[in-house]
Amino acid sequence: MHDQAGNDRTGWQVEAERDAAMAAARKGRPDRVGMALRVLGTILLWLMAGALLWTGILLPWGPANCDYEQHAVCGKSTLDPTMAISTVTAPLAVLVGTWGAFSRRPGVAPVAWTSAVTLIIVAWTVTMGIANN
Repeated sequence: MHDQAGNDRTGWQVEAERDAAMAAARKGRPDRVGMALRVLGTILLWLMAGALLWTGILLPWGPANCDYEQHAVCGKSTLDPTMAISTVTAPLAVLVGTWGAFSRRPGVAPVAWTSAVTLIIVAWTVTMGIANN
């Protein structure tokens, strides 16, 4: 039997090579439980980023009747950076975290997802710290 390159090989050799190539391709894919965890982690990341983004968007509505000496977020100098933190951090974390959750790079992907979640938590803490000050 000849393969596509014209080499003499038996049928079982061709099938063995094809099976080995398919097994190598499957080795890089996560199983169903792993994929479900990745999807749940990404949904959690998107929900956290959405909450952070909405906090930044809705924050200016809160201090409409506030005393400027009482709350730090009432001043324009603190309101603009607070809004910028959430507006920049949320989409950036979603992009990095989604890539990290579904990437097949073993060393970089988990670090990307973990750093995206950490970035959202830090941004949330800073935003709430300014808002409650």
